[in-house]
Amino acid sequence: MLQAALVVLVTSVLADQGYDCLEITGGHEFKPYSKPYMVSIQANNKHVCGGSLIQAKWVLTAASCLQLVKRKKSFVILGTNSRQKKDRTEHKIPIKNFFPHPEFRNKLDNDIMLLELEQAASIKSKEFLQLPTSAKDPKSGVKCSIIGWGKASAKDKSHSDILKEAEATVLDRKTCNSKKYYNENPVITDNLICASDKKGKKDSCLVDAGDPLMCKKKALSRKTEIVGISTIRKDCGIANKPGIYVRLTEKYLSWIKQKIGVVDFSKTEEQI
Repeated sequence: MLQAALVVLVTSVLADQGYDCLEITGGHEFKPYSKPYMVSIQANNKHVCGGSLIQAKWVLTAASCLQLVKRKKSFVILGTNSRQKKDRTEHKIPIKNFFPHPEFRNKLDNDIMLLELEQAASIKSKEFLQLPTSAKDPKSGVKCSIIGWGKASAKDKSHSDILKEAEATVLDRKTCNSKKYYNENPVITDNLICASDKKGKKDSCLVDAGDPLMCKKKALSRKTEIVGISTIRKDCGIANKPGIYVRLTEKYLSWIKQKIGVVDFSKTEEQI
């Protein structure tokens, strides 16, 4: 009943506002298959959302993707660098259950969902996307990256077939809520992160809701970790409309732990 209600709510509002799903604009290609945790969420053999494999049977994505996959034959594709070309490393797994956050009410806050897969993914545990061990809020000015299947610009009608990555800089909430930016429509709460490049050319735009926002663990470190999840929104690739991401707060991390039965994200499945 709850999921059915969510589907109606999300479908209605997104349709009114002209939303579809999300994609990466202004990105560049990287070494093929270097992001094994990235998944393509598909319905009726069509890519509709992005997501990240965080455990053998669990994918992290956006709750707003629910209306795009529910009531349709849905599955995830792993081990691919292309949305259209089949690959020998490609692994197709049906989705067993959908778990949108219980507080999701068709707003950006709580736009987070877990997908339980029918069977375990056949990749090494070290290739899963490691969730952060703390819910530290990334500071303004921190360089991050967004990953997904996108297009060259927000005006481009054709979508990239290849997985891309783009740089995004975190913007503080006070500035993001100011009249120059979103003017509190929507309100950027403590549960959300604003991030984009200063010119607005690199951004998450309409196709890959659910894709991860990755930031460096430390200023001089090369290691990154997921800190947020792409949300669905109308404006994209605009200088004063930064990308908006659900922040992995302690509330969300605790909910994920409870759902998937993992206490310590720093340990692999073999160590649990």
